[in-house]
Amino acid sequence: MKGPFSAVVALAVASGLVGASWVGAQVPEGEKEKAAKAEPLAPFPGGYLDHDGLSSALDGAAKAHPGLVRVVPLGRSRQGRDVWMVEVGHEAIKGPAPRPAILIVANAEADHVVGSHVALGLVERLAEADGKDPAVTRFLEGRTVYVVPRLNPDGAERLLKGKPATEFRANLAPIDRDRDGKANEDGPDDIDGDGLALAMRVKDPAKATLIADPKEPRLLRKADPAAGEAPVYYEQTEGVDDDGDGLINEDPAGGVNLNRNWPQDWSEFQPEAGTSPASEPEVNALIRFAFAHPEVVAVWSFGLNDNLRAAPAGTNAADTPYLAELTRLFNASAPPSAAPKADAAKDKEKEKDEPKPEPAKEADAPKSKAQAKTKGQGGRGPGGGGGSPPPAPSPTPPSPGLEGTTDGALGEWAYQQYGVVGLASRLWPRPEAPAGSPPLASDGDARWLEWNDKVVGGSAFVAFREADHPTLGKVLVGGWKPGVRLNPPAPAIGPITDRHFAFLKDLLGRMPALAIRDAKAEAKGGGLFEIKAIVENPGYLPTALAQGVLTRKAPPVLVKLDAAGAKLLSGRALNRVDTLTGSGGHREYRWLVLAPEATKALTLEASSPKAGTVRAEIPLPRGN
Repeated sequence: MKGPFSAVVALAVASGLVGASWVGAQVPEGEKEKAAKAEPLAPFPGGYLDHDGLSSALDGAAKAHPGLVRVVPLGRSRQGRDVWMVEVGHEAIKGPAPRPAILIVANAEADHVVGSHVALGLVERLAEADGKDPAVTRFLEGRTVYVVPRLNPDGAERLLKGKPATEFRANLAPIDRDRDGKANEDGPDDIDGDGLALAMRVKDPAKATLIADPKEPRLLRKADPAAGEAPVYYEQTEGVDDDGDGLINEDPAGGVNLNRNWPQDWSEFQPEAGTSPASEPEVNALIRFAFAHPEVVAVWSFGLNDNLRAAPAGTNAADTPYLAELTRLFNASAPPSAAPKADAAKDKEKEKDEPKPEPAKEADAPKSKAQAKTKGQGGRGPGGGGGSPPPAPSPTPPSPGLEGTTDGALGEWAYQQYGVVGLASRLWPRPEAPAGSPPLASDGDARWLEWNDKVVGGSAFVAFREADHPTLGKVLVGGWKPGVRLNPPAPAIGPITDRHFAFLKDLLGRMPALAIRDAKAEAKGGGLFEIKAIVENPGYLPTALAQGVLTRKAPPVLVKLDAAGAKLLSGRALNRVDTLTGSGGHREYRWLVLAPEATKALTLEASSPKAGTVRAEIPLPRGN
């Protein structure tokens, strides 16, 4: 057993994708040593696609699967790049079909590039399974999957190819943060000439709050005066005063965080949230698409938010059981080590003193239409007018952390305002030790450093070293390379995609549906007939969430009797049903019609963009 398989095994062991015991059972003795000595994995951005590469991959999928996969521009970014929309489903080449659909959106945050690769992988897996997997084939014949693999092509391109390389989460909308009439004039700089603008530690007794951690000098922590500790450093992004105003990095390039630009709980007066809800062309285009496609049942976003790993909060009581079950199903397939709770809590504790916007609290379930109006849509403080004055700009904008916020987030908007199932997945919540190795440390930063040392050979973290700063004197520069703690090494993308593909298949099987049963006509004499039928939803999800009914964004189920020349004496020809609950929710109907001899049958139709269309022919029994 030599050649490519050995390299794959060694790579899988190093990344923790398979266990050492598996290798021992499958690999001959002569190969074990090679597996144990596998080269460290290359961290992000190795193996990740830029805009041209992603565009080419999508084009290849469409050409390989004509009639099933269609790629069209959803819109254009601020810099003119196409924001691609992929439609997967039989007869997709003819355009959008009024059948139940799921919308997947990835890479709204520029530094969450793994989302675009998982989204691409889902498109490829759906297309490859068509005709081979009966369940997938059946789904694609009656349902549609819309995929936006990279909502923020400008920001992703800046992260992947920008010089100097630095952390970046927004798009490239110009923002005058220091309000001097000029935008993007003072951003991160590469002081030591390594092509990176990372972290900069400055010794300044007047500003210092931090000391090197005695247990791990690569980390800083707050000094404890009660323990006799005097602060030594303050830390900010590497850079100089480019515009000569006495501030460093106060006006960097970009931009608006596209996952904070949605109307739900939008944060006013926060530059990263945009000048108004949906101010950015990428977000605006997607909102327009969503409202033009009422067949969308669920919106699933891949980003820094994650509502699939915890019980739902702030949802309508009627919807909560469905959303809780989806959470349970997702977590049932998760390896125990994937839960990020401990690390996330410690990361938040460590970052709580950083000058960043406070995440908005999740809204309570609205109880009335008035309460459904959300912050940023019409009220600016009590009475709907005035509000607080804009805060003074921060001397230095905060660098992106590891956590997302829910203010202006796509998943929150999808549920609270668009009225559909709103799902959000982080994809790679934290690093793991190679299978069969001792677990990594539980502390967030210590865990990342151990992963850096053991899994990627120390290549994700740059050791701090002294550099000459033009105005601050001697400083230390180093730290985490951009994106390495949000995007896994490329070999891990496949297993992540496989897991989310399994959940996608399950979700497609839980879509609402319509069925007509027990439809019959009973002759009453003299051409008079009583028509009876039951319209039901045999699918798992309701035809409309309670939140969708509340916001009036969910279309009703329409039940229509085509009398075909007969006269309707009782009952409505067209009935509207706000929602049919899942798992057998139904309505019974009765009509009385007077039908001439020429009318042999009536047609009953039930339809909903989110559940499809069904018809039943109802013969009229007549005597011989």
